[in-house]
Amino acid sequence: MLPEKQTDNLDKVLSSADHLLGLINTVLDIAKIEAGRLDVQASNFNINSLVDQCYNTAQPLIKANVKFEKKNDVELPLVYSDQDKIKQIILNLLSNAAKFTHAGNIILSVHHTGEAFMVDVIDSGIGMNAEALSRVFEEFQQADSSTTRQYGGTGLGLSISRSLAHLLGGDLTVVSEPGKGSTFTLSLPIHYVDKEHASPSDTQPDSVSQTESTL
Repeated sequence: MLPEKQTDNLDKVLSSADHLLGLINTVLDIAKIEAGRLDVQASNFNINSLVDQCYNTAQPLIKANVKFEKKNDVELPLVYSDQDKIKQIILNLLSNAAKFTHAGNIILSVHHTGEAFMVDVIDSGIGMNAEALSRVFEEFQQADSSTTRQYGGTGLGLSISRSLAHLLGGDLTVVSEPGKGSTFTLSLPIHYVDKEHASPSDTQPDSVSQTESTL
């Protein structure tokens, strides 16, 4: 067996390597999106199951004095979209909320209206002023330099999350006030349509060959 100090050093190396790999993959995803080369792998799935999975994954990130709640939409039908990309967006939002919320609550909520569904991540964290809100989705941006020093991060998570939302035919928006927290809302069509390659008949759900997948 390796001495404890060497084991600790190896753990640090592995952690740093995982972080670097994640950063490289994020930058590659941004490059693919900008080049129009990131494909959408759409299938039928239960969004509530995906939200449950994201909720469970994010649990270890939540601080001890923060209440973490989840609200599902039991009437929401199967979603036809790219569940891996939606999962990536939701986990980015939850990670962000956990980082900036020291007390209070974080709520993960899914609901729908008409042909669209929404996933809200609501926190009672530090919030943002109007200037920070105007550039929060820009690459390599955070609220200010002091935020970067205190909390770390690259400022890429929200940028790529909005790009992925646009890729899936939706949007990612935010409302926030300093000291009162933030609400990020992911809005997506229940049925994804590839507008670049779709024929008129492809816009109808019954005409699309879909492969159902479950989590």
